[in-house]
Amino acid sequence: MKSISTITFAAVSLLFISGCGEHGLGGGAYQATSVVVLPPDLNADTSNESGGDVESGGDDGAGDSAGSGPGGFSGRVLLTGTAPQLSPIFAQGADVKDAESCSAEEMPNEKLVIGSDHGVANVFIYMQKAPKGTPKPVPGEEAVVFDQKNCRFLPHCLVVPVGQTVKVLSDDSVGHNTHSYPSRNTAVNQTVEPGDREGKLAFAYKSSEREPVRLVCDFHTWMSAWHLPVDHPYVALTDANGNFEIQDLPAGNHVFTVWHEAAKGKFVQRKLKVTIQPGQTTTQEIEYPASLLDL
Repeated sequence: MKSISTITFAAVSLLFISGCGEHGLGGGAYQATSVVVLPPDLNADTSNESGGDVESGGDDGAGDSAGSGPGGFSGRVLLTGTAPQLSPIFAQGADVKDAESCSAEEMPNEKLVIGSDHGVANVFIYMQKAPKGTPKPVPGEEAVVFDQKNCRFLPHCLVVPVGQTVKVLSDDSVGHNTHSYPSRNTAVNQTVEPGDREGKLAFAYKSSEREPVRLVCDFHTWMSAWHLPVDHPYVALTDANGNFEIQDLPAGNHVFTVWHEAAKGKFVQRKLKVTIQPGQTTTQEIEYPASLLDL
């Protein structure tokens, strides 16, 4: 049996925010994903349809919500072929900028994280556009925490509802800056003071994005992370072993984007077509060929 990290929003309220990567935030608001059980007999349908704009549900992006009751979509993203072993960006004690903080620990390369049985972590699976009538998530009262420790963003990936406050913290004794590169939102480019555990830098995404937004620290060029702002609940982020689940999907035909930073062009699949049956969970292994990697 395999455990799955779950991302679910209620119809009128936000239940939680999902991050990726194992870390300790050392303060601030963070809520881990819940755990459910996935049957082991996943049925693969891994046709890779590329090109064109990605829309949700059917040809017009609206979804076919025929049937009664919602269903679910779960499975794993699985690397096929030879999995490369990425070396750390630098070793513990390396002579780098602000080494006292930055190389206090080994700096892992999080561009490609492979878990058990070749599962790929940190893969975003989401609809570009939700079916008509999907309620918008309501921002929670507690801010999402985006932290920094040993000159590393924590977590490496986040799914963030539109309008939700993101607080940028730092557990380091050196200064950082947070610089985002969105397509639809206003960019953030602001310094973060050493040891800021209050989150003086806070911002919110006003619009959804078609692809995750890259964030970097211009002071420490190896630091990077990804945020996906969304205005609907139909999104997942794979856990350390590549597992995912999306709940409460309308029955019918839907199209998902499968996005990962290490893939050529960033897309594992641009248009993953999935049929959701009412009251049932559709399970699928999504193959990620090693030939698609761009490291």
